Parts: sequence; C-alpha cells; structure tokens
Amino acid sequence: MITLSSKTTFVVENTDTKQLEKIYLVVKGEDLLIDSVSQNLALIDNDQYKWSGMAVKTEHFIGYLDNNSLYALELDNESLLIPETSLKPFRTLLGIIPDTYFGICSRSIQLVEWNRKNKYCGTCGSETSLHLVEKAMFCKDCNNLIYPRISPCIIVLVTDNERLLLAHNKNFPTKIFSTLAGFIEVGETVEEAIQREIFEEVSIKVKNCQYYGSQSWPFPSQLMLGFHAEYEEGDLKPDGEEIDIAEWFHYQSLPDVPPGRISISGRLIESYVNKLTKKDLPGFT
Repeated sequence: MITLSSKTTFVVENTDTKQLEKIYLVVKGEDLLIDSVSQNLALIDNDQYKWSGMAVKTEHFIGYLDNNSLYALELDNESLLIPETSLKPFRTLLGIIPDTYFGICSRSIQLVEWNRKNKYCGTCGSETSLHLVEKAMFCKDCNNLIYPRISPCIIVLVTDNERLLLAHNKNFPTKIFSTLAGFIEVGETVEEAIQREIFEEVSIKVKNCQYYGSQSWPFPSQLMLGFHAEYEEGDLKPDGEEIDIAEWFHYQSLPDVPPGRISISGRLIESYVNKLTKKDLPGFT
C-alpha cells in the first residue's frame, strides 16, 4: 500500500495529460477501500491493481498526487477485495484520516456517483460516454454535455455578542448542535438564501453577513459556503420539520458541536469563540 506523508500534494485535473505512473483509490458507493492493518486509506499501485483480482466497473482520473496520476476505481458489487483490506463508509473515516485524504476521497466518490447516474442522456435518452477532453458525460446523438453536479449551500453561524445560535436537526443521530444551513434555490443570491433559510428554520432575521470560507461536502455533492451573521430581530421558533431545538448559548458554555477538523460548522464556531477569547486577554484591541 502507498502511504502519504504530511508534505503530500494533490492537484485537481480533469485530463491526464502528464501520463505519470498510476496509483489507485478504490470506491464502492460511498465506501472506500481501507488498509485493515493501518486503518488508513488503501492506495495501490499498478502492479497491486493487476494481481488484486478485483472486478472494476469504471476508472476515473482524479488528479495528480505528488508525482503520480491518481485514479478512482469503481468496484463491482460482487468483487473480491485485496487481502488485509476492507470497505468502510467515508463518513466513518472523517476526523480519522489525514486532511490530505479528504479532498481525494470527496472528489472520487462524487465523480463515481455522477458517472453511475448519467449513463443515459436526459434530453434524448441515448447512451452517453465520457468526453475526451471535458470532465463531462457526452451524448453523441444530440451533443449534450452533462457535467458533475455541485449543489451550493449556505451554512451560517448567527451570533448576538457573546451568544451563539445553535440548533439540533431532527435527523441528527445524537444531541449534537450545529449551525444553520440550507440549499441555495434557483435564481436566488447567496444573501437571499441566508435570510430565507434562517427565517424559515428559526423565525429570526439577521444582518451583517460575512463570508468565512467553504468546504466540499460529498454527501452527496454539496459545496458549503460558510458565513458569520449577526442577530437582528425576532423570537426563536424552530420550524419543527428540520429543526426541533434552537437555542442561544454563551460562548463559554457550548453544547456538543461538530469538530472543526472535519466540519466547516465546527470551524465557524471555533473562529468566533477564539475571537471572543482573545478579547478577554490583556492588551487585546
């Protein structure tokens, strides 16, 4: 198995023009092939792929990993696995695998799913194939190009001085609290989506929205756009459909929240708490 170092670099590319030595990541649905010994992602070289005995449906170029061309292999449902490996859901690996792996796994899973769901043209119904240059499925009968789907979402930490607004989603398996989030609708600006989603979910208005950062979230294909926003007016009232609990928490007494190392929600919370903590330090201005 190939081991990545902390200095490993991954560069996204759509076409393998360099034709470097190939290495492979193995995907089956949202499951990834794991080295059972190290409990880390199993990356294999060309020789290991050849003798592995695995039955592969498709191969997808992902980009360049150091001096290698990285490909994702879509495993057949009945395929054998390499000895001392197993399949694990990507979600269970969050916070365990190194950060370098996240972008690799995210891109691989999304491209495999996109390819699987677009075997036929949505315009004329003809069979599609991978375009030779574009990262797209191509219909030769009507020249339709089908690009990988990306769904933009807003995720917002609402604050009121030393208080943070955190909510519990009915679908969360535990009592973890997080920031508010939602999909951007067709024809809607990011700012409009923030105002609408927050009002729909907890019945308050916000102001002074400031962009923080983004995160690719491949469950299945979101691009999370993170913002800080200030409370303006209104009384908290969870919608009862998605949000069953919404409360204000003092920054020194927070409930269980997502860890910042795997979630932009956690990083939004951490960044605001750090800002308030620094204000408490002598000499901070």
